[in-house]
Amino acid sequence: MVYAWGLVRTTCAIGSVWGDCAPGSRMDRRLFLAAGACSAVSASTLLTAQAQPAAPFADALRYSAERGGAGVLIVRHGIIMAEDYAAGRPDTRWPIGAGTRVFAPLLAASLADDRLLNLDEPVAFTLGDWGAHPVKSTISIRALLSGTSGIGFGRRDARTLEAALMLEPVDSPGIRFIDDAAAYILFTEIARRKLLGAGGETDPARYLTTRTLLPIGCVPIGWTRSADGAPYLDDGAAVSARGWAQVGELIRREGVWRAQRLADDNVLREAVRGSFAESRAGFGLWLAAPARSRDELGIDSDLWRANSPAPTDLAMAAGAGGQRLYFSTTTGIVIVRQAQSLAPDQNWSDAQFLSLVWRGLA
Repeated sequence: MVYAWGLVRTTCAIGSVWGDCAPGSRMDRRLFLAAGACSAVSASTLLTAQAQPAAPFADALRYSAERGGAGVLIVRHGIIMAEDYAAGRPDTRWPIGAGTRVFAPLLAASLADDRLLNLDEPVAFTLGDWGAHPVKSTISIRALLSGTSGIGFGRRDARTLEAALMLEPVDSPGIRFIDDAAAYILFTEIARRKLLGAGGETDPARYLTTRTLLPIGCVPIGWTRSADGAPYLDDGAAVSARGWAQVGELIRREGVWRAQRLADDNVLREAVRGSFAESRAGFGLWLAAPARSRDELGIDSDLWRANSPAPTDLAMAAGAGGQRLYFSTTTGIVIVRQAQSLAPDQNWSDAQFLSLVWRGLA
C-alpha cells in the first residue's frame, strides 16, 4: 500500500486548515497548543491513498530482516512507499543508540525558533565559568554541535556533566572533528539553563517532546537519563519507526510541518551542511558529502564507498546494530531501518541496503 503521510489537509477543531497556511507563517501562540494537539492526531494517522504493492523494495526489506532487522519504512515526498515489520508493530519503540543524536539539532532549532539560542553565540554566554578561559570563551554553539569545539572526553574520564564542564580543549575551535559524548552532555545543560531562564519547562527532553515532537506525531518517545535526571541526547532514546521518520521529514522540510513552521530553518540547514574540519559530519548526523581528508570517522559504515548510491546531500543518524535514519532534501527520501538489537552487526552495509532501496525507487 502507498500512504499519504504528513501531508494530509486537516481541519482542526479550532478552525485552522493546515494545508492552506502560507509556508513560514506563524500561528498565534495562544492557539499553538490546541493546533498541536490536533496535528498530533492527524500527523500520526496514515491515510490510504491508493493500492500499490511494496514488491519493488522486497530485496531491501529482506536484506534488513536477514540481519536482525525489526522494521523498514521508506517514504518519498511524504508518501509511504514501503513499510514492513519483521518484529514488533508500527508503534513499537526500539532503542536507537547514537541515532538519538538527531534530536540535538532539532532541540537547537526549537530553541532558536523561540529566540532562546543563536548558533554563533559563545557557549560562555550560558556556561559563565568558561568566559575567563582563553579558548573555551571562543567556543560557539555551532562548534559544539558540529563536533569541532576541541572538547572531548579522555579514556578515563567519567561521562558526567561535572567532568564535561572541566574538560580542557585539545584544539582551538574549528580545527578538528571529535565524535564524542561531551558535546551532547554540555549542550543538554545549555538547553536546560536557557529554558530555566525563560521561566517555562526546564527539562530539555520534555520541552522538545511537547513543543515539537508531539505536533509531528513522534510520540510516545522514551529517554534514558543520567543520575542527575538529565536526558541523554547522545545515546538513549527509544522511538517507533514512524516517529523517527517524522523527525527526518521535519528536518528535510527545514522545520515546516503542514505549512506551519515548528523549528528554525537556518539551524536545520546548518545541521546538514558539514564543517571545514569535517565535511562528512553535521549536527549529530553523518553526511554523504565528499571527504576533504582521509581521517577515520568514529562510525562503522561504508556510506562513503565509491559505488554507494547515496546522493551527496543524504544525511544519516546512526546507532549500533544498524539503527538508521536516512533523509535527503533533493530526492524527498526518508528511510528508517530499525534493528532488534544494538549489538554490532558486521554484516550490515549502508551502501548495499541503499542500493537495494534505490533499485526499488527506479
